[in-house]
Formats: sequence, structure tokens, C-alpha cells
Amino acid sequence: MVKRFIFVMLCCLALNSQAVDYDAMMRKQGLVDLASLGQGITVELKYAMTDNFTRKNMYGNFRHAYLVKPAAQALQAALRELRAIDPDYGFVIYDAARPMSVQRKMWKAVQGTVGVNYVAPPRHGGPHNYGVALDISLTYKGRPVDMGTPFDTFTAEAHITGEKQLVKRGRITLQAMNNRRLLRKVLTDNGFLTYSREWWHFEYCRASKARRRFPLLNF
Repeated sequence: MVKRFIFVMLCCLALNSQAVDYDAMMRKQGLVDLASLGQGITVELKYAMTDNFTRKNMYGNFRHAYLVKPAAQALQAALRELRAIDPDYGFVIYDAARPMSVQRKMWKAVQGTVGVNYVAPPRHGGPHNYGVALDISLTYKGRPVDMGTPFDTFTAEAHITGEKQLVKRGRITLQAMNNRRLLRKVLTDNGFLTYSREWWHFEYCRASKARRRFPLLNF
């Protein structure tokens, strides 16, 4: 009896220790690895670190960023436009396609905090869960530029509305406002949509449309 109990416990530990192969699942869904888009793309998944609002690693060993094919193609076009302005510019990707299992963990982490207004409930999934959204910033000569606030800042300084007033009041710099505008220009020129509360968040299409066009990343 004791031996059987030990065997069962060891099996459970082995199953729990197996890392979810998000890469294989993303590729199976036909999503595109953004690192393959060419020079000028840096991937720094914030939810694979502790440098995010949850202060926890949500992704385990997963380190890649994916989007559905048309969104990846739009991002590649935006990258070409950006580097035509100055070849020293690039993009840094903080998050992109997000599995529903991670969305559930994030939703649980924001309960009772201001972050609940910034995370889509997992009941139907948000744009990240359909592979059409990304969190992104600019780099120059490989270094992140001033955007006024860090990623995952849930304050008015991260909003894209009223930026002139933020500059006037000294809440963000003029350079930060111009950097945000450049990021928005090259992405919206190529079909991406903005989100007013987060300068870093862009969507290839809204969740309502994504639900009709793309499969939910339900793993």
C-alpha cells in the first residue's frame, strides 16, 4: 500500500513538472514566430519574467512571441516603414499571442486590484487569446527608448489621450510623446488599432472580429 502511494505521488509530480510546449501549440495553430520577421525585432516577454504587474512568471520556459499570419505580415510591414525612417530603429515585443491558461492565471492575479480594468476576463478571451494583439515598444540601436512610463503602468501617464497635457505638466517628456507617436504611426499605417489606456498595446482587429476569424488559443 505504501509503495503504491509513493508510485502515484511520483507520477503526479512528473506530470506537474512537464512544461507546456506553447511553441508547438502556437505553430499547430498556424501562428508566426515574430523573431522570424527579420532584423529589428527583439522579443522580451515580460510575462515570462517577474518584471510585470503580477510579479510572477506566467509562461514558464516559453520565450517566443507569436501572432496570426495576417497580423505578423502587418507587423513586418510596420517594421519596414520604421526602418526606412531610420535603420537604427526596431521593435521590442513584450507580449503577443497568449494561451487561455495564462489568461486565467492573469485574471486571478488582478482580482481586487486596479489591474482588473486592464485584463480581459477569460470567459470569452481577449485579443491576445486569438493571436491578434501585441504589447510593443521602440528600440534605438538596440536599446528601449523613453516612452514616458514602463510597460504595465496602470496610471494616467500610460494613456495615449491627453499626452500634450502630460508633457505640459511634466508627467512625461516631449521626447516620450514623440516616441509614442512614431510607434503609433508606423503600426496604425499598417492596420493596427490602438488602446487608449496603454501606449504599448495594439490590436490587428478587435476581439469581437477575431472571434469570427481566428481560433481561440484554448490551451
